[in-house]
Amino acid sequence: MDQQPRFMVRTSARLEQMLGGENIYLLVLAAIIGVLGGFGAVLFRELIELFRSISFPGGTELTDLSQTPWYLKVIPPAVGGLIVGPVVYFFAREAKGHGIPEVMNAVSNRGGQIRKRVMMVKTLASAITIGTGGSVGREGPIVQIGSGLGSSIGQLLGFEGNRLIVVLGCGAAAGMAATFNAPIAGVILAIEVIIGSASISIFSPLVVSSVTGTIVARMWYGDEPAFVNVPEYSLVSVIELPLYVGLGIAAGLVSLLFIRGICLLEDGWEKIPIYGWSKPVIGGALVGAIALVFPQVLGVGYETIDVALQGKGELWVLGALIFVKVLASGTCLGSGGSGGVFAPALFVGACFGGAFGMVVETLLPGQTAHSGAYALVGMGAVLAGATHAPITAIIMLFELTSNYTIILPLMLSCIISVVLATRIMPTSIFTTRLKRRGIRLRSSSEAEIMRSTKVRRLLRPFPETMGPETPIKEVMRCALTGTMMHQYVIDKQGRPIGVITLPRLKTVFAEQDLDEFLVVAADVMQSPVATVSLDDTLDVTMAHISRLDTAMLPVVDKHGVLAGCVTRHDMMVFFEHEILKDTGLGVKFVPQGRPDEAEFIEVPEGHVVESIRVTKFLSGQTLRQLDLRATGGLNVVGIRRRTPEGVERISPDPSRPLGLGEVLIVVGDERAVMSFKKAII
Repeated sequence: MDQQPRFMVRTSARLEQMLGGENIYLLVLAAIIGVLGGFGAVLFRELIELFRSISFPGGTELTDLSQTPWYLKVIPPAVGGLIVGPVVYFFAREAKGHGIPEVMNAVSNRGGQIRKRVMMVKTLASAITIGTGGSVGREGPIVQIGSGLGSSIGQLLGFEGNRLIVVLGCGAAAGMAATFNAPIAGVILAIEVIIGSASISIFSPLVVSSVTGTIVARMWYGDEPAFVNVPEYSLVSVIELPLYVGLGIAAGLVSLLFIRGICLLEDGWEKIPIYGWSKPVIGGALVGAIALVFPQVLGVGYETIDVALQGKGELWVLGALIFVKVLASGTCLGSGGSGGVFAPALFVGACFGGAFGMVVETLLPGQTAHSGAYALVGMGAVLAGATHAPITAIIMLFELTSNYTIILPLMLSCIISVVLATRIMPTSIFTTRLKRRGIRLRSSSEAEIMRSTKVRRLLRPFPETMGPETPIKEVMRCALTGTMMHQYVIDKQGRPIGVITLPRLKTVFAEQDLDEFLVVAADVMQSPVATVSLDDTLDVTMAHISRLDTAMLPVVDKHGVLAGCVTRHDMMVFFEHEILKDTGLGVKFVPQGRPDEAEFIEVPEGHVVESIRVTKFLSGQTLRQLDLRATGGLNVVGIRRRTPEGVERISPDPSRPLGLGEVLIVVGDERAVMSFKKAII
């Protein structure tokens, strides 16, 4: 750590002491992040307007675009892609696409760490993409920008773990709140989507950041909602409730169309065999080509949303725009453009809701609200279904329109949409992208972790089993010398047919007339055997273990063949390290022949256990000559080498020369380990 970070860490510690502890200190820091996030949101919006005025000097209203020559619709998005492609590709590839999935991954798998350059690259790339007509939103970028700001400040102050995640969330809340004049939605988004959990220690700093960020933005733009001309819609009659239920169901299906359409287009662009930095220019040109017929797809699309909210527009146009917007947004994002999916989801929802409302008005004239009411509810329902964040969608729609009287239908449709969407597709628009990249998010929910983790992860091998005809003497020998408290009897196919426990053996040998020459395993075993499968989850397994009051359960494969066992001890260790967030976990070691003594060996945070192959550079040298502990802070804890009989594990002898191809098991600081590996190539 260089001198400046050391100074900042010491200063941070002194300030925390002066302010009386962590809680007050985090609130003060949250206010600072909120102010900076507010200014960041203002800067971002001004940059978008700057690039928009350069790209479309005649204006970007639909009436203006209809009079614009065709080449002025195609060229700006293409030029924007030409600039954004190399900037993102060569400086920060995390800035590509939505923004929010990358933040979720940072919270879940990187302890809240986001590279400092991401904030700057994302600001520039997204402002250019949106300003030149890219069919994306600005909420995803501002969340990533604000999160990057909070993470950078936290890292500068030496924050780690939960504290770093909290200040990251503060930046996200401030940016979102300032961009949309939606302080409550900013807090809820940070909790529901970014952090995934809530407590007073988390909620309070988020509120402070969101409020201060909103105040800064209101100094520039005033206190007006994003959509200012929305009529005061309300529930006209009880007859409308079934209609809103139907809207919620249909919106759930539309949200699935939105997710799958965007993801399929992103996957398609990934497979195109051209340089990644050159794809955005092609994608931008295609978006411009779509705009020749449907100019509404250019940019964020708030004007079209406003038309639908006022109950205007043509039915066929609104219906067509549902599909055209998905095509345009997926093309822009998939090709490498930078922007969010909230605004496209709102756009699709407004068009779908508006079209739905027009049909309802035609079928039930005078008995329902205006089609604009259905457009408003459709916005929230599609957004909720696409993001799997119903509370965020409900609060955001209320703050974007300042319309509370429609809240009951909005809540009903949003919840129905989410339930249907999650039932059919468990992943959201954010997590689907991460899943396709092989990234698994760690859930903050205990129940979710236990429900999503399969037994195969904790599988422990059996040292030995026995057949039903095994003599009682052999059974006793296994029970007294073995390492397991249970002995399992298997048939010829390897399927467990019985279990022998020590209490059961005591009962058998208490009988006076026992003939040890005639009694076999089948006579003393208990049957049937309770088992779990490799693909059963830990919550199911824990329920079985608790119900049976046993220390272990046998695990079988899909054919019923014994694959191993799972123990109560291993499940408790898993709970401690995965759910109680013990970050010191290193490696699980299973001593040969003693699987019941398996244990997690812990290493300090920031350290790793790494396998390093002995190269020509190391071959012939001894560990004493290398002196890795003194030169790099590395500890060799084991050596593996391959022999004709298999893999041999030997203890690290400091005077023994290392052999070419042997593998060193090294523990040390992650950066030191990586440097050592590069040095010995």
